Amino acid sequence: MSVSDAPTPAAPAASSERRPLTVLFADIAGSTAIAERLDPEDWTAIVGEAFGCMNSTVERYGGTVARLMGDGVLAFFGAPVAHEDDPERAVRCGLDMVRSIQELDAARHTPGAEGLQVRVGINTGPVVVGLVGTDTAHEYTAMGDAVNVAARMQAAARPGSVLVTSATYRFVAPLVEAADVGTLALKGKSDAVRAFEVSAIKRGAVQTRGLAGLRARMIGRDAELDRLMSIFRVVQAGQGRVAIVLGDPGLGKSRLLAELHASIDHDIGPVRWIEGRCLSYGETMPYHLVIDIVRSMIGVSAAADEKQVADALEKTTRDLLGEEWAESFAYLGHLLSVDLSAEMQSRLSLLNFETVKRYVASLITVLRAISARGPVVIFCDDAHWADRASVDTLLQVLPSVRYLPVLLVIGSRMERSAHGWKLVAESRDMFGDALTEIRLEPLSMDDGRALVANLLQVESLPPKTRELVLAKAEGNPFFVEEVIRMLIDRGAIVQEGDRWVANEGATTIDIPDTIHGLLLARIDRLPQESKRTLRVASVIGRQFGVTLLERLLDERTS
Repeated sequence: MSVSDAPTPAAPAASSERRPLTVLFADIAGSTAIAERLDPEDWTAIVGEAFGCMNSTVERYGGTVARLMGDGVLAFFGAPVAHEDDPERAVRCGLDMVRSIQELDAARHTPGAEGLQVRVGINTGPVVVGLVGTDTAHEYTAMGDAVNVAARMQAAARPGSVLVTSATYRFVAPLVEAADVGTLALKGKSDAVRAFEVSAIKRGAVQTRGLAGLRARMIGRDAELDRLMSIFRVVQAGQGRVAIVLGDPGLGKSRLLAELHASIDHDIGPVRWIEGRCLSYGETMPYHLVIDIVRSMIGVSAAADEKQVADALEKTTRDLLGEEWAESFAYLGHLLSVDLSAEMQSRLSLLNFETVKRYVASLITVLRAISARGPVVIFCDDAHWADRASVDTLLQVLPSVRYLPVLLVIGSRMERSAHGWKLVAESRDMFGDALTEIRLEPLSMDDGRALVANLLQVESLPPKTRELVLAKAEGNPFFVEEVIRMLIDRGAIVQEGDRWVANEGATTIDIPDTIHGLLLARIDRLPQESKRTLRVASVIGRQFGVTLLERLLDERTS
């Protein structure tokens, strides 16, 4: 055979990239013993249903199913598309996986397969991800110790439990109920790994930014707060208003509204404050923003059980609407997935479009009744993550706001492609001069210095380090807090009694993992050409001439 006839070596697959990743391993506990007791076809059917449950749960939280392995699933959170809260998504996914497989087991009642459960292991760390192999045989995978540790955590987990490493736990600690199981000696690992068994999400838990136990007064937003207070006084006089607060992540949209709430309570007195928070993975969850608003209206958290929700809804509608309470109760109860009595079920329309119209009518009815007792503030937080059904519903409620003592505040990032941007755009058209738009800008250098000084009275913190913190943060309050948090976690700033002291470790500053994830989430949404430009620019440095970048891009293209 001539050289020209020899088979051509397969070309390598696409290149890889380094990034932080949260890895989830889940497998069916005791699968070998169960498979031994069952006919292969019955076992295959069970595994197929289990995979269906686990895969759909991963997809619901924006993860990627990387591989199916016999009786287990490997999933990535943070690749190929990152989100700023991937560790939280992975933990919520693991808990839902455990619950869904338990429900599947209860529904099947298959002899020989009783007690079907999964074990879940989760770890967060740096990996290299990408297509590995050749053009003819390859897969998208992750390589690195973080993947191996996640697999070992899954093997160490109890059936029906979620076991996470400390690397993952530190991202979700304020949100979860967890038991510290100590350090585990994992196969193939020279150092023991600290682990936590997560049992549930805390009741009413909300992921908040900032430094635990440290709170500085709000810096650099006095003018914006004064504008919102002025608008609220117009609402007090009986005229509805809409305020839109726009800004990049971490600039303080939620903090500004928290200060508005506190200022109203201090200067005017308690006011009816209704708040709906959008979830970062909520765009595929119909009505999740509207449901959160209704829950806030009736005074229950997302963790309330069905009976608590039903009791609170009945009490609220009876109190506000008197004898006319039943229809609003029926439709809002249907929206909240309350188990309605046969009499209440009979009030519901069989037509889906009519049901949606009644959702809107019931919301308006309850809002009118609430505002008849005093001014109301409704705050829709992180509206850029709103789902389409919630946006369409709120747009139908908006015209009623104009004629009620209601201040509707929409907090959003400048993401015009998001469903939630429709709320911003149509509010502008609908309200005109009755709408106030506030765009938050980065803090000035002086305000940034004041924030650092107010957060920590740090002895011996070198001036160079203070300037480095400010340079890294570029006027973003969240970035300032996260850089300081990183220095504390690293032991570069330590608390001695009632004072903070910096040591030599405070002279170098990296990008904190929390900020890394947030930046990656934004980069991953860019077009491929923009990503390529960004990668080349990052190699040059922070500041450079455009002609240099153009020359390098031309060379790479050629």
